[in-house]
Amino acid sequence: MHILSKSYERRRLLSALDTIQLMLSFGMFTIALITLVVALLSDDKKK
Repeated sequence: MHILSKSYERRRLLSALDTIQLMLSFGMFTIALITLVVALLSDDKKK
């Protein structure tokens, strides 16, 4: 069996659906984190 050291063939680590779900969940996490920071800063200004 001969194995090339420089193989141009890629093995998929995640399916397309898993990749889209991961991107959407990371985006939702980022939006929630930004919303939390804005809420904390605006609450801090009221006091």
